[in-house]
Amino acid sequence: MATKRHTYPTITARGWWKLRERFRQTVPGKVDARYLATVLEIEERSAEANVLIGLRAVGLIDKDGIPTAQANEWRDDEQYPKVCKEIREAVYPRALRDAVPAPDPRAAQRWFMRDTGRGVAAGRKMASLYTLLTEADPTSGQKPARSKTRRKTPPSSKEQPATPTPPRESPERQVPDDRTPRLPDLGMPEVRLNLEIRIDASVTPEQIDQIFASMEKHLYRRGDANR
Repeated sequence: MATKRHTYPTITARGWWKLRERFRQTVPGKVDARYLATVLEIEERSAEANVLIGLRAVGLIDKDGIPTAQANEWRDDEQYPKVCKEIREAVYPRALRDAVPAPDPRAAQRWFMRDTGRGVAAGRKMASLYTLLTEADPTSGQKPARSKTRRKTPPSSKEQPATPTPPRESPERQVPDDRTPRLPDLGMPEVRLNLEIRIDASVTPEQIDQIFASMEKHLYRRGDANR
């Protein structure tokens, strides 16, 4: 009778893809805590307790830390799905593979929590690696993470900036229109009158002078200076 397992590998998605990329460049002669701490930029204690144990459990390194033939296939995009299937069948029970055959992190997390009696955080970590193996997509590590962007709402009418008013030209910069006649600076507006005067032939020259003198006095106010 098979003994019920109470723990499963917990390799983060970041560590999984970062290690695979490093293996694609050069397969190391030996994988130990120091190597993992350097590649993953974590503490050696964490590398020893989590990643190193996980790599042994999935069969990518042996008990001495030597990469296996499966690790060589793991770094090949064409062989990657086959390796993921082999790891799922070797590491995880049939009950899990039947219950969660497709990538479903939440369903896998619930299964691990029930089977192991562990908490939410531990169940999430175990489900993360199982989901990667279920996806079996070698390009997943190359896809950028989705960034949450806040939806921009148009500003209300109160918040809309007012349309700038073009500056007025100062009087000094205004160019006068030559077609407009300039008025004399007399302190008051100028009034121009066109008068038609009809003088009877019987009027004497002295009377004519008086008529024009009266006009000059009332219209041009030149008589004020003599008052």
